[in-house]
Parts: sequence; C-alpha cells; structure tokens
Amino acid sequence: VAAVPLAVLLLIPETLRTFSREFPGIRLRITEEMYIAQLGKLRAGEVDVAVGPIPESLPIGEFATRALMPIEMAVVVRKGSPLAKANSLRQLADARWVYTSATGTTGYGHTLFELHGLPPPRAAAMVNSTLALMSVIGSGDYVGLMPMPIATHPAAAPFLAVVPIREGHLRLTVGAITKPETMLKPAARHFISHLQRA
Repeated sequence: VAAVPLAVLLLIPETLRTFSREFPGIRLRITEEMYIAQLGKLRAGEVDVAVGPIPESLPIGEFATRALMPIEMAVVVRKGSPLAKANSLRQLADARWVYTSATGTTGYGHTLFELHGLPPPRAAAMVNSTLALMSVIGSGDYVGLMPMPIATHPAAAPFLAVVPIREGHLRLTVGAITKPETMLKPAARHFISHLQRA
C-alpha cells in the first residue's frame, strides 16, 4: 500500500487495526508517498493499492478508484513570516515555493495556480517527506501546500501558519486507487472496504 501522509495519519491506523483483526494472516507493507498522482509504484506493480488524492487526468480504464474523503490542501508558511499576511495567490507568485513532486514541474502547487489561471511559480526546493516539508517551510521564508489536518496538527501548528488566500485552498478527494485486476483479489477488496469504514 502506498499512501500520502494524510492517509497515513487519518485512515491507515484504523484500517490496519480492523483489517488485521479480520485477516491476521495477511501482512501489509505501507509506504509513504508525497505526491501520489504519478502512481509509479502502482503502475510498476510494486503496490496493490495507492491511497491519495485521485488525479483528474487518470487514463480511462487503467485504474479503479473509490472515493474515501475530501481534503483541503492549505497554503502554509512559517509562523511569523511576512508571507502569512498575503491574501491572494498573486501575492505569493514570486515567493520561494517548496514542491513535493520529483521534478518540481508538477504537483499540487502547480495545480492550485493553474486552477486559478495563474502561471505556477518555480520550485525553490523539492522534498519527499512530510518532515522535510514542515522543516523547510517552518524554518525559512518558503511557501508550500499541506493537507489542512496536518498543517493544523499540534505537531505542526506551533511552526506553521495557514495563509487565508481569497481563492481558497486546493480541494481534492482522497481515494483508494488500484488496477482493475487488483479488485479481483479478495484481500485487496477487503482492505479497501476497511479503508472506507476508517
């Protein structure tokens, strides 16, 4: 199972508890993925299920999806940063952005700007973990996107501020994504059912 940090925080623990109780003989391997849209591990057959925001541009028929929960990707900065006073994306366009994609040319930051007809800012840094994202943003004048429940979590809130942009934050739907043939496996179907109940 490859899962984004929000799913690891909010869905996976309860899913593991109930799934393991019902299927004690099945061992699960969970990996954290920062930007799930590329779905590389799923395509390569390294995982059976990806849990993260469902990309709008999924090729028809390549994947099966099950919606699990809505999320809001908040624009965040270091607590006390002058950037926290911004009230629009335009005011943040020249800021140093931290991206969670492998190349810095895609990702949720790009999506948010494009959604509002603005050119995406260039990546000033790229990270591949939640801790690195919080650390880079929390210790400098960087801007990034983070799921609202993580940005406001007691572990992050003392260091990060959510920027109240008038465009609103990026709304996505977290879902379970599989190859259609994976849904034929009873263990995968049951795991996704447990995810839906978590």
